[in-house]
Amino acid sequence: MKKLVFSLVIATSMFLQVRAGGVVTNTNQSASYYRMLARGAAISGDAVYYNPAGLAFLDEGLTVSLNTQMIWMKRIINNDLPTLNSHLGKAQNNSEFVGNLYVPVFPGVYAAYKTGNFTFSLGFNPPAGGGSIEFADGLPMLERDVSMIPGMLSVQLPTSNYSMTSRMEGTSINYGIQVGATYRINEMIGVFGGARMLLANNVYKGYVKDIKINPQHPLVNPDGAMIPASQFFTAIGDPVLAGQTSDKSLEVTQKGRGFAPILGVHFNFGNLNLAAKYEFNAKITIKNDTKKDDTGMYPHDKELRSDVPALLSVGGSYDILPALKLSVTYVHHFEKQATIESWSPQPTPSDPKAGIIVQRQKLIDSNTNEFLAGLEWRATDRLTISTGGQYSKVGVSDAWQNDISHNLSNFTFGLGAAYQLSDKLTFNIGGLNTWYTKSSVKDDRTYPIAYTQTYDRTNRAIALGVDYRF
Repeated sequence: MKKLVFSLVIATSMFLQVRAGGVVTNTNQSASYYRMLARGAAISGDAVYYNPAGLAFLDEGLTVSLNTQMIWMKRIINNDLPTLNSHLGKAQNNSEFVGNLYVPVFPGVYAAYKTGNFTFSLGFNPPAGGGSIEFADGLPMLERDVSMIPGMLSVQLPTSNYSMTSRMEGTSINYGIQVGATYRINEMIGVFGGARMLLANNVYKGYVKDIKINPQHPLVNPDGAMIPASQFFTAIGDPVLAGQTSDKSLEVTQKGRGFAPILGVHFNFGNLNLAAKYEFNAKITIKNDTKKDDTGMYPHDKELRSDVPALLSVGGSYDILPALKLSVTYVHHFEKQATIESWSPQPTPSDPKAGIIVQRQKLIDSNTNEFLAGLEWRATDRLTISTGGQYSKVGVSDAWQNDISHNLSNFTFGLGAAYQLSDKLTFNIGGLNTWYTKSSVKDDRTYPIAYTQTYDRTNRAIALGVDYRF
């Protein structure tokens, strides 16, 4: 009989990458981004994050930008393995698994103080992670092995059905604290040097339990009723399968920290602004604090790398008309050059806790590239209406894609407005919707029956912000 393997496998912070950015990084960091998207050459409060060198061209004094977002995302996984059935208590072969992510508060807080040729800045936001996701009915990876039991038993005993209960949830966030200084070299050029400290915190919980099957065994289960699988395998003298079909659960917290220098330059030519920013790779080592792990996936005190990759942003803005501005931005995420590790248990008779470290960045074919464009129309002296689009080309391989760590190319449309309540106070509001390109991966090796798993997502979000100049 085929050996059953049940794993509550959860990735690191990439499990909860929220909306815009690469496979790890979030670049949706202000309400102004939501309303027009292309912020690579911005000269405003949120330039602390998007274009810190542009702070050289702010007005004298203190500028503060306070932002928050609400994000609703669904992760949808469809698996056409014909043995999957009734995992939601619905019709046979219902193979859709849905994870719901809701982020009620996603902060972006920025402050910049300009005095003479110097501008000193401070920022706080989540550059990676930032939400909680729940697969209330589990994942295909938790059910595939269980779904094979009836077929394997039917060789000797009539067996037609199985049932189980599974659940997976995770919370992941990397808080970033950024500090730096901008220097205005002359009327045209500003330069920036600074750094960001990242504090990673991940909490994962899940379980597989109540696995039941209905083998018609003349002594153990003569009427073919649904009975606990572990009970059945114990009764027929198979302690290995009895152990593999028993209840399993996971509860683990991971923490770590990292540091990333940031450099920037801005050129101001009147109606034309050009800017570039480079964030270095943040080397982060996370450490497991494991409360319960029946899977062997999370050895207590095990350390793994979970970097936030380097990032290059190049942007420009041009005043086409006095009331109309065009902005464009290109962002490149250096994911192949980062280190993103996961743990795979490979127990042996001499070392039941043995395993290997998987270098997941080697499963990336090409780095993520993002292309953004936005328009701002100053409708009145106080009201600005804006819109923008973003295309993110993700370069992960089929081998990268799995139930809890998959990434999809996408297109985002944003729309919003800025209203200047006074010379010092401006409100920003924006909303966006993202359309994803489905990814279908065929597996014809792991199981005796080939199947295709398809990944999809939906995403909607709104953001509010206020900029104040003291």
